Amino acid sequence: MAKRSRWRTKEAVKLANEAGLKALRIGAEAILTEAIDETPVDTGTLRRSGTVTIGKLPDGTRVYEAAKAGNEMKDAFPEPIGKEKAVYVSFSTPYARRQHEELGYEHPVGGKAKYLEDPFNRNKKKVLKYADKHIKKALREAD
Repeated sequence: MAKRSRWRTKEAVKLANEAGLKALRIGAEAILTEAIDETPVDTGTLRRSGTVTIGKLPDGTRVYEAAKAGNEMKDAFPEPIGKEKAVYVSFSTPYARRQHEELGYEHPVGGKAKYLEDPFNRNKKKVLKYADKHIKKALREAD
């Protein structure tokens, strides 16, 4: 008698998406930790505005106001905030982009330009390998 196999494509895609997003979030949090350490410091608001989100970018005004008030935003969005299957690392202040891009600024209290780009580039291959490993594991365990 022949053995029959049934492919459960929808379940496999769902498992892969969930495992991938979870792994990418963990990787993004590692990138954010490094980025915060490299972010320029004046009042600390820029560093506090760093966050990881799944689904879409957070409301920048809300993040900025909370960071300005002294709240850490790093763990403020544990659940997805949108439907897009993407993970974001962001800093949300009116001056975040300029601080990131302006290579000529001096940072006497610490930090540097490219405070997000550099940690991202150093870690992106590791994060992708980590996600690949976790997706394969989730699919193996689904049997």
